[in-house]
Amino acid sequence: MCPDDRPVKTDRFMVRDLADELLLYDSAGQKVHVLNTTVREIYLNCDGRRSVDELVQMLTAEFAVDAVTAKKDTVAVLEQLIDLEIVSLNGRSAQSA
Repeated sequence: MCPDDRPVKTDRFMVRDLADELLLYDSAGQKVHVLNTTVREIYLNCDGRRSVDELVQMLTAEFAVDAVTAKKDTVAVLEQLIDLEIVSLNGRSAQSA
């Protein structure tokens, strides 16, 4: 994953905002994913405009965490969201990312 990659949400999930958490329902696969506060913020900001580095900067400011930890955690979360096909990178699937 490159710092300039721009993650974007897929349209495969129905989303319900529960304030501190986000509920994603995949009707095709009949799966439910619950995103905690931090993952929720990452997901909500995956708009195709913000880069991975910009997401890291946002988390650093929002959660008062150091940049190294924020980058490691952000990349780990994005990799998991890509594997679950919740987000994609620049229109690429997990297999091509």
